[in-house]
Amino acid sequence: MIRSVLYLRPLPGKEGDLEEFFARHGVLNRALSLPGCHGTTLHRPAEPGGPYLVTATWTDEPGYQEWLDDPWRQRVTGELGALLDGGPRADQGGGIYTIVAAAGDEEAPK
Repeated sequence: MIRSVLYLRPLPGKEGDLEEFFARHGVLNRALSLPGCHGTTLHRPAEPGGPYLVTATWTDEPGYQEWLDDPWRQRVTGELGALLDGGPRADQGGGIYTIVAAAGDEEAPK
C-alpha cells in the first residue's frame, strides 16, 4: 500500500472556496471510486494561512497513476489552480510513500 500526499496553499481568502471546490466536485469520492483507492482525506491547517493537506491510500503506484491520468481530474484542475497560490508545486511538498506500519484508523500492510 502507498499513501499520496499533496499540499495545497489557497490564495488569501480562498480557503472556504477550496473546501467548497472539493465538496461541489466530489473530489474525494471521485478518487475513491477508482479501483486502487482505499481512502481519501482533505485536512484543514490548524494555523490560518497554512497549506491544506490531501492524503489518499492506494493499492499501488499504478492505481495512483490512474488517478493522475483521470480525464475528469484533468478537466477540473484549472478551476482548482485558480484558487491556489501558484498551484501545487514540488517545493510545497507532496509525493507518494510506502506504508510500512500503521495503527488506529489504518490497517498495517500484510
